[in-house]
Amino acid sequence: MKKISLFFTILILAVPCFSHATVSEHRIALVIGNGSYKFSPLANPVNDANDIARALSRCGFEVTKKTDCTRKEMRSAIRNFGDKIKKGGVGLFYYAGHGIQVKGENYLVPVGTTVDREYEVIDECISASSVLRSMDYAGNRLNIIILDACRDNPFKRSFRSSSLGLARMDAPTGSFLAYATSPGAVAIDGTGRNGLYTAKLLKHMETPNLPIEEVFKRVRVDVVSETNKQQVPWESSSLMGKFFFAGAERGITVREKTILEDTVKTGTVFISGSPEEAKVYLDGYYEGTMPCRITNIESGSHKVKVKKQGYKDWEKKIRVTKGHTVDVTVNLERQPVLSEKNFINSIIEMLTRRHHMDGKSRRGGGPSCK
Repeated sequence: MKKISLFFTILILAVPCFSHATVSEHRIALVIGNGSYKFSPLANPVNDANDIARALSRCGFEVTKKTDCTRKEMRSAIRNFGDKIKKGGVGLFYYAGHGIQVKGENYLVPVGTTVDREYEVIDECISASSVLRSMDYAGNRLNIIILDACRDNPFKRSFRSSSLGLARMDAPTGSFLAYATSPGAVAIDGTGRNGLYTAKLLKHMETPNLPIEEVFKRVRVDVVSETNKQQVPWESSSLMGKFFFAGAERGITVREKTILEDTVKTGTVFISGSPEEAKVYLDGYYEGTMPCRITNIESGSHKVKVKKQGYKDWEKKIRVTKGHTVDVTVNLERQPVLSEKNFINSIIEMLTRRHHMDGKSRRGGGPSCK
């Protein structure tokens, strides 16, 4: 039986202040492969993780490899990885296993996770956005994320929605995104040792002096040919320089820092918390419901407001910096609910107060009756 998988790559590049220089940088990678699920186990992810880890090692990466991880183990590994890449250089995160989309957000599924209701995903799984935030927070030069995640939602019988694949994530300035197929579509897994898309990546990644764009172009050509055009990998790029996995030019070639400063003039705000589906407003304009990612926001001070019926409104001023993401966590407070007795007492008190006011008005009013 064919398994459905998604391969999704995000490369975020913070352009340094070198001028047309090729730099061989320190490279750090975290590779995770989850396959031993109690529900819908997967045959390829552990093999994919092992093979990708070896290939990255040959490409000069210091690799930490984890397989069949629980949520706690994944969170710990991601946290340690974020600390390592703070030292600078290139960071790469690779994940193979189940991945799902819930209300526009993408989640990685740890081993041992049980989800009986759609709203439990946020607590039981790992948000792909949290990995991005961890890498962005590190502030290193260049980051790569590769997600080879199963398209067939293993919890779909418990979900109200039935979205296929992972949600689209647009490439911010200086970044590279690659999907095994178009977002929301299905991708066919391989029948051999590796998933189809990962197998093609392994084939081309170590080609000397091949820019990352050309690597994925060759991967796309192979996948389209092998699937008779049923699966067409998709990319979105806004890179400011070049990146090579292997070869004499291994490293990155970049333009002057001023190019980035002239180009990147906006930032991003990610608003999450509880309750879900609370309405989010930025500077008085409705932006959607939580969790909500707002992009292309001008640098400077902005006001975030979150509202939901039955809860007190929440408001906060934030400062957005170009090229960075501001994380905002919101926990709305419920409006107090009056008991029947308190409700009746409040009505009586209001009527009594109005009666006293009317009496004062009559006594201090116009001429007396004769």
